Amino acid sequence: MKSLPVPESLTPEAFAPYGKLLRREEAGEAFQDLYTESDSQGWRVALLDTSPGPLKRLHRHPDSEECFAPMHGAPCIAVALPNAPDDVRLFRLDEPVCIRRLVWHEVVTRDASRVFIAENAEISGEEYFLNPLFW
Repeated sequence: MKSLPVPESLTPEAFAPYGKLLRREEAGEAFQDLYTESDSQGWRVALLDTSPGPLKRLHRHPDSEECFAPMHGAPCIAVALPNAPDDVRLFRLDEPVCIRRLVWHEVVTRDASRVFIAENAEISGEEYFLNPLFW
């Protein structure tokens, strides 16, 4: 049985190969754009409820970034670079992030969690099935 890696803390430097942390500038204006995607054909928002279980697959989108924001519980985000889907890193999803196009990803949790998601309204995707990784 293969184990998931220990969840890492989200830092801009550690997460940079996979995407961007959506942080506001403390000294900035009250309303701040955190991310703008110029090629969008509309967008959608969703809520994802997750339950504990093994990580069985990753997915990616060639035509959309995808933003994740924790709402409840202690979710983590599993990510892997486009050419290395078996090299999974795990980050505590304790603040919003935006995943780059083509980065493999999946939300995992040890307890029931809820995550807010924003992405292009029309997206395509690919799946990559793993030998399940267990916590």
